[in-house]
Amino acid sequence: MKFKKLTIIILNLLLLSSMSMAQSSSAMYKEALKIFKSYRYQVDYTDFQMKTYQEDGATILQLLVIIKSGRNRFDEALLVGFAASGSAIENTKAAVDRVSVVIKVQYKEEVSIAATADAVDVVKLYKEEMDVSTFMGRLTWY
Repeated sequence: MKFKKLTIIILNLLLLSSMSMAQSSSAMYKEALKIFKSYRYQVDYTDFQMKTYQEDGATILQLLVIIKSGRNRFDEALLVGFAASGSAIENTKAAVDRVSVVIKVQYKEEVSIAATADAVDVVKLYKEEMDVSTFMGRLTWY
């Protein structure tokens, strides 16, 4: 009987945490959408995802943003993606650890360019506390 109660409590906690993550993701998406619209990038809610994973025994919360871009504007799309993510993190006070931006460029076939940055650096970029060249040097490219 105790095992059953414990299982129910754990399931309820997992449900509540997933609901709060979904609400947080929605608020972050709405905040980031303001910047995406000002630069005329269309990003759907499904292209703005929160992921958790384990790394060295710690749980990492990662924001993943997928943006479609023309082949001559992928660098701008990358910076807009990080700036919009920084805005979302700063204005919602989300506890995001990393931000990954994937740019899908349509050429003869679709090519993806991906980069990851620490959330602290992304917020500094958004707040203009870090210049673009320093930020670009800290990115991890895939």
